[in-house]
Amino acid sequence: MDLDVVVLGSGLTESIVAAALSKAGYKVGHIDANPYYGDDDASLSIDELITWADERASGKEPSSTYLHSQRKRFTNISYSGAVPSQSRQYAISLYPTIIPSIGPLIDNLIASGVSRYGGFKLLEQVALYESTGVAKPVPGNKEDIFKNRQLSLVQKRRLMRFLMFAGKDFEDMPELQTYEQTPFPTFLKDKFSLDEEAIRAITYALAFCVSHNGKYPTLPALHRIRRYLRSNGRYGPSSFLMGHYGGVGEIAQGFCRTAAVAGATYILGRQVASVECNESSSTKQKRYTLRLEDLPEIMNCDVLVSSLNYASVLPSHATSIATVPPSTSRNDCVWARCIAVLDRPLSFSMLHASSEVPEEAPQDETKDEGGDSSSSPSKEVDTAVLVFPPSAVPTSAQSAAVHVLVTGEASMACPREKWVLYISMPLIEANADERSPEELLRPFLDATLSLCHSEPAEEELASPVNPLFTLFYKQRPYPRLSPQGSSADLAPLLSEPLDSAHLPEIADSMVASAEATFWRTVEQLKAAGCKPQRKAEEDGQESQDAPEIDSLWPPLDQVEEEEEW
Repeated sequence: MDLDVVVLGSGLTESIVAAALSKAGYKVGHIDANPYYGDDDASLSIDELITWADERASGKEPSSTYLHSQRKRFTNISYSGAVPSQSRQYAISLYPTIIPSIGPLIDNLIASGVSRYGGFKLLEQVALYESTGVAKPVPGNKEDIFKNRQLSLVQKRRLMRFLMFAGKDFEDMPELQTYEQTPFPTFLKDKFSLDEEAIRAITYALAFCVSHNGKYPTLPALHRIRRYLRSNGRYGPSSFLMGHYGGVGEIAQGFCRTAAVAGATYILGRQVASVECNESSSTKQKRYTLRLEDLPEIMNCDVLVSSLNYASVLPSHATSIATVPPSTSRNDCVWARCIAVLDRPLSFSMLHASSEVPEEAPQDETKDEGGDSSSSPSKEVDTAVLVFPPSAVPTSAQSAAVHVLVTGEASMACPREKWVLYISMPLIEANADERSPEELLRPFLDATLSLCHSEPAEEELASPVNPLFTLFYKQRPYPRLSPQGSSADLAPLLSEPLDSAHLPEIADSMVASAEATFWRTVEQLKAAGCKPQRKAEEDGQESQDAPEIDSLWPPLDQVEEEEEW
């Protein structure tokens, strides 16, 4: 099989690259050692998730170089509980994230036409954990602040002033001068006189900072808040979307479908047996020969794009990779993760007026936020993000923010009256990696379960909330490229690891990596003399040379748009 490009791995980054190259007119082969799309970003049923865990936790010798690489990245895996009923109706994400309504991923979904292959759900709430049984939604716009009954008039004015500042082009404004690299909480206190409660909410639930130290300076935090504010209202009263059926795994599959429609060849569930590099003595151009296990056909290509999961089978000149300790890279760190399946919803406090509160109820504008919140009405949530600021749970001794992503039936990720929790904790302390993921995350799981309230009539009969199923593991970063070479100099190309530890930026950083990889690939294809071809409109016609590539995606055909309508 003679191809222009072979892509190894079908994560979101590699899937975008394959779709863009295929739509540009190149002959693309896309290979994944797994029997499903998505690689490390996949969406799996409960049965598939257990198989995934068993393969990586087994003490047996790994059956492939790919699995050997996976066992280095996913460690300390344990799960408990019986397999829930209707297990095939779950779509469990291996890389849970949320999608800002304005950003690179949304732009690419629209420009590529992949948006027609998926569905999305607005994230209902971002809430901050306060104490056992209490989580408060964070006001993120003017309306939320005006309706909030627990903020004084002074607090409302200060919050409004900050949000108006953060929503503007603030880079040259006097408030920011000399504070660009200052720790974000210091900026909020010095320039806007916000109290500790407001600073904590803005830092961890609007800017999604991981900790309060100098590694998370003011300017990047303000950029995240500005996008948060500008995203609100684009598709409804929320700044974030969640993809149906598990999120980025289903989105990656949509890009794979687009690539296949444009002519890409897909091979799943086959291990890469060998990759050979052959250089022409006359032209000095390299070509690659790939052999797959249990597949007699040989694949030849001019450019190879690979995720770092396949680095061990690549030619030696391409594997200039060194294992860099997480502390030497700004955002590389080990993550402790938990996946839990519940049969009871979470409830968050309602801080603003609602139809459930009688009109004659007193509204004390000067009420302090530290007042009794146990009497506040609560609301069940189907999709939400719950943020634990550092030290929010006394028994945990945590120094980093912990995020809990909640998905329910409306996200098409689980059956009716079931919910899936994803708990993520970055291990930024030197000795944190010595503890098991269950030991690290169990206090946060228990605190989250305290938000599962029963109806008043059922409280006496209610049993303790226990998850139906839990899975704990650690996810380690990809090895970084060594200082001796950069990925731009390597052939085959290695798609870059993520460069963000912030929940709303994960998916968009994958898109940025995909776009950079696409342009590097196009450059190498041009150097190899490969010209993109477009399929003939009618059978029997010869394919035509594609026009010069000047954008990631060619314009969508008007015919395609009309057919979709």
